[in-house]
Amino acid sequence: MDKDLVSAIELAKELGLYLKIVNSMKSFENYNSFFNIFSQTEEACRRIVVLTPYKELEEVDEENADKPIITNKIIDGNLWLEEYHLTTSLKNICLENIMVSKSLVKELFNK
Repeated sequence: MDKDLVSAIELAKELGLYLKIVNSMKSFENYNSFFNIFSQTEEACRRIVVLTPYKELEEVDEENADKPIITNKIIDGNLWLEEYHLTTSLKNICLENIMVSKSLVKELFNK
């Protein structure tokens, strides 16, 4: 096991960040030919565990919901760590088992 890997929960506490489970949202455009109008709706795509400086974060925007998440860079101020199906119950996501590279997090969040 890599010595640099630490518990994401402990690292969040140490650096003043939050480890959260959020829903990713994607915008969909629809065209109604009967009324000749475009409409835009948002739908949840999946659950994502993120390390974030934002206490109130509940959802993140997603552009490529059909591709795996990118786990080694900041996206809109959040570090995406793991993804789960939208149907996965929150009680089945064990945040205690999520490990993250301490040096990477410090570098990405400038801590």
